[in-house]
Order: sequence, then C-alpha cells, then structure tokens
Amino acid sequence: MTNWIIAFFALHLAMLVVVVAIRVIPPRLAMERRARRLLSSLPNAKRKSIYLSFQTVLGKRAVMDAKIAEVEADGWTFLRATEANPLRTLRSWGGGLMLHFIRRPEQPG
Repeated sequence: MTNWIIAFFALHLAMLVVVVAIRVIPPRLAMERRARRLLSSLPNAKRKSIYLSFQTVLGKRAVMDAKIAEVEADGWTFLRATEANPLRTLRSWGGGLMLHFIRRPEQPG
C-alpha cells in the first residue's frame, strides 16, 4: 500500500517539474538570446544595473514592469533581469532582482 502512495506522489512531483520547466525555461532562454543579440550588435553600449528590492511577495511583476518603464523613459533599453545576490536580499521579505539596461553609445558630432 505504501509503495502505491509513494509512486503516486512521485508521479505528481514529476508532472509538476515538467510543467514548471515548460512554463519557465523557454521565456528565460528567449530573454538570454535577446540580451546576447543586443550585446553583440552594440558592443560599445553603456551598461547600467539597478537593484530592485521587493517588500512583499505579491505584485513583483507589476513593480518590475513599472521600474523598467521608468528607466526606459530615460532612453535605456531593458536587457535582462537576474536574481540578486542573496546577501543583498537578506533583509527584504520579497527578495530582489538586478535589472540590466544598455544605451546606445553617443554618436560624435
């Protein structure tokens, strides 16, 4: 009887891993490919990284999108988001991200 229960939970855990992998990995790979493409096309671009701290677990996407829109309004292009160093996010309940931006180099004259 216990073998059946273990197999049941193992199967559901495997299905959960597959669903998460299908929903999470492709968008991250696409973001990384886009970032590499931008960096290769603009090798001399200025780079800027901003630490974004979350005070709560809820509404992270909206906070991130608002900050990206704010920085893009200043002429920066969003490159990618990476997980912040755990030592930096230690005191925030919602964790944190590093948002990376680039800007085209200024053309002389």
